Amino acid sequence: MATSEADRWFGDYPWQDASSTSWTVHAVLEDTEAALRKSAGRLRSSGQEDGARQVERFAAWARFDLEEPLVARQLYLAVARLRPIRQPGLLAGQVLEKVMSLARADRGNVQLVDPQSGALTIIAQHGFDEKFLDHFAVVADRGSACGRAAWRNAQLVITDVVADRGFEPHREIAASSGFRAVQSTPLADWEGRLIGVVSTHYARPYALSARAMRIIKRYADLAGQVLAASSSAAPPDGASTA
Repeated sequence: MATSEADRWFGDYPWQDASSTSWTVHAVLEDTEAALRKSAGRLRSSGQEDGARQVERFAAWARFDLEEPLVARQLYLAVARLRPIRQPGLLAGQVLEKVMSLARADRGNVQLVDPQSGALTIIAQHGFDEKFLDHFAVVADRGSACGRAAWRNAQLVITDVVADRGFEPHREIAASSGFRAVQSTPLADWEGRLIGVVSTHYARPYALSARAMRIIKRYADLAGQVLAASSSAAPPDGASTA
């Protein structure tokens, strides 16, 4: 039941239809969230922890759409504009542009997971020079923000890289590149499997609001599905610039 509900409501986003009344949409989303959380509880009680987490992810989507209906609509429309794009580099560049807007950042990058090594490789970037791109060309450690976000498959913010112990191996490149703070958000496919990370960078110590992080995560969940669908094509040589 949980999967069919998720497929119905998060596959085609029917509440975008102008003919749908808000109260009907609200009621359906509430019922969907309740059904999904109930299914997650049953899965967890039967020892299916991975399945429970996946269904809880769907339930969180319903809760977001209930609490942020106008933002949700904007995000769905933004993702709809991504679907016709076939080139992975161009697609990643468009995702980065949107995340930088949501995060109020003027620099950032998108990395995809290499299927063979599991390392992160940059496919799109904006605002960085060759020294930065060479340093982070392949990320396989857990010190950087993107590396930690990938390892945990969870959002991460380093409010000040100078004060963060784990970031110590990357402080020199951060100083030369002119950033002091960074946020990284995982990109995942429909089933929650990590496919990459989108990061934004800030010239001064900085922390995004909880609401901003939540909106970025919702967009990343949507955009990750589109990127996953295009990932069968090999990334182009070099990183595109947003």
